[in-house]
Amino acid sequence: MNRVRVLSYNVRYDNRHDGHDAWYARRDGVADLVRFHRPDVVAFQEPLPDQRADLRERLPEYDLLGRGRKRDDGGEGCPIGVRTDRWRVTDDGTFWLSETPAEPSTDWDAAHPRIASWVRIRPREGTDGSVAPADSPLLVVNTHFDHVSARARRESARLLRERVPELAAAGGTDRATDATTDPAGVVDRVPQVLVGDFNCTAGSDPHRILTGLEPRTNGGSTDGTGDDPGNGTPDEHGDGTVDTLRDAAATADVRHGPRTSLTDFSRQIDNRRIDHVLVSPDVDAEAFATLADRDDRGRYPSDHLPVLARLRL
Repeated sequence: MNRVRVLSYNVRYDNRHDGHDAWYARRDGVADLVRFHRPDVVAFQEPLPDQRADLRERLPEYDLLGRGRKRDDGGEGCPIGVRTDRWRVTDDGTFWLSETPAEPSTDWDAAHPRIASWVRIRPREGTDGSVAPADSPLLVVNTHFDHVSARARRESARLLRERVPELAAAGGTDRATDATTDPAGVVDRVPQVLVGDFNCTAGSDPHRILTGLEPRTNGGSTDGTGDDPGNGTPDEHGDGTVDTLRDAAATADVRHGPRTSLTDFSRQIDNRRIDHVLVSPDVDAEAFATLADRDDRGRYPSDHLPVLARLRL
């Protein structure tokens, strides 16, 4: 059995109109927060190429993987940092949230191209025995849904509902050990963690699609603003698929911090937790926290609060 701490953090793109909250004033605060909490895996949303370079420079203990959403590798990215003293990366990649996910593209009325980056990792065996032998592979997927189009958010959720299990079964570089098929033809998938800024709250249609619940058809919000985990029955999409992801915030043994993940850099915006950690059934959520750390200026280092899940494989 192995434990892993996963942190998801929208660090806000480098916007020259942010004044005293511009990236140059926040980047050390972002890095300090990550270094203090020391997650095994940290997933960022929105950093531009120069920001990704800043994060690599300030977090040398992490292998930062992922590309930008534009064809030339520019634009915002969803990079994933992996602690090299505890984990090794066996495979990684990026796909687009569109009808042609293998190439840079935009669909479903999205305002911008949207991507999901992923890594498959295995633990290193520490000299002190603190890390389990390398027999606990894990797939981590990091994404950022469109902020304008509700349709794009729903279709992105449907795409991820299909692609995450496929990636978990693909096996990548370590295919011989990461995914096996029993005599009955059943594929053994590696544990999965999907994180990111979904631009919608728990109980909304995209969240319900990802967690195996039927989207609301009458009443309620389709892109909810409350922090309702929703109710419904898994595997009722009519396509024969079984949805397996669970919201770590709803299932965690311990929950800590605000019930929002949005700020204006100085104050929290109530009841808007749009940053999520979803896990497959073979991953137990021991604790979930929304981190309200401020930097040495007394301000939040981003317009989002990071979310941290302590998981057991």
